[in-house]
Amino acid sequence: MAKFYYIQCRIERGAFTNERTFEIDLSDQVRYGGEREGQLVGTAHVAHLRKGNQEAITEDDPSYGEVIRGFVRCRLIRDLPAGWVMVEVPSADVIHVSKSALVSSE
Repeated sequence: MAKFYYIQCRIERGAFTNERTFEIDLSDQVRYGGEREGQLVGTAHVAHLRKGNQEAITEDDPSYGEVIRGFVRCRLIRDLPAGWVMVEVPSADVIHVSKSALVSSE
């Protein structure tokens, strides 16, 4: 059975009512394909996103033009050496994340 977690991101409104754009900083705890770049930007249904206090995103969150800190859901693909894991985010991108950057989805 798949395991799901959340990782930190910034969230803003997307093109559609039930869609939001998320942005993940690629840092020492998050890498794209094992390499550090800059940022990963994707879109996700609101069901896959949480506000900074881990409450669900509502139809009104965030306001137009506003960017909020929050979390995007990710699916654990596999464990990697040295405390890293490989996860997939809703935009179908695969990133490497430090296990310490994962937040329980339960």
